[in-house]
Amino acid sequence: MGRIFSSVRSLKHTCCAILLAGGLVPQPTLSQDRTFSITGSAGYGLLSLGAVDAKNASDAVGWNALGIPVNDFASLKQSPFFSGRATYRYTRDVAFSVYGSYFSKTVSSSYSGSDAVLQLDRSVSATDLMLGVAYYPDLQPYLFQWYLQANVGVILARATARAVGTQATKPGGTVVMVPLVDSEGKYKKAQISAAFFVGADMPLIQHIFIRGEAGYRVAQVGELDGDITRFGVQSNESSTTMFDFSGVLVSIGVGVAF
Repeated sequence: MGRIFSSVRSLKHTCCAILLAGGLVPQPTLSQDRTFSITGSAGYGLLSLGAVDAKNASDAVGWNALGIPVNDFASLKQSPFFSGRATYRYTRDVAFSVYGSYFSKTVSSSYSGSDAVLQLDRSVSATDLMLGVAYYPDLQPYLFQWYLQANVGVILARATARAVGTQATKPGGTVVMVPLVDSEGKYKKAQISAAFFVGADMPLIQHIFIRGEAGYRVAQVGELDGDITRFGVQSNESSTTMFDFSGVLVSIGVGVAF
């Protein structure tokens, strides 16, 4: 009987050693050290702005059909972003946070010739303001802690479209450049959004850690409310394009724990 208990103890010690070597044991010390933390991150997003790209491409084709060969617009779907988060570790398993992020991207197309000059600018931007909750599973790697994060809040979406151009005419045989287009649209809208992430925190030095996250944001904003100015005359119009800021977000940053 003594040999059996001895074998069981030996097996238990062996299993613990294997788990420690593999890092699959709970690490409560990190949760004790991080009652409160602030993180700043930079990342890259792949957004569902295909409808906006298609509208820009259509506009370029339209100007080419009018005899003004503008180049194609670059895509607005890929863009860097910046984010910040304040987190309170309520228990070892649960943390609450306040999250904010911002991105902006501008693309242009133009033509400059003796017959006409045209400049087209388009931009999109968005600000996320969210509350989140994170869950830390029991099994954690040895060198870092991973978590599942869910955020809900509001996205403040904005877009601009600007077109300025002149065209050559010959009244009386003299070439004169006359206004061809002068318009600017400023669009905006606030919409409820949600995001889901998988993240990990790895200690770097005392009170400093590295945070990496990857996830998906749901933010189907739809048509934006616009303030349009054409040759100095203002009007209010909704955008003719559906905006969808949903997409995959990946980021890495540095945090400070208190």
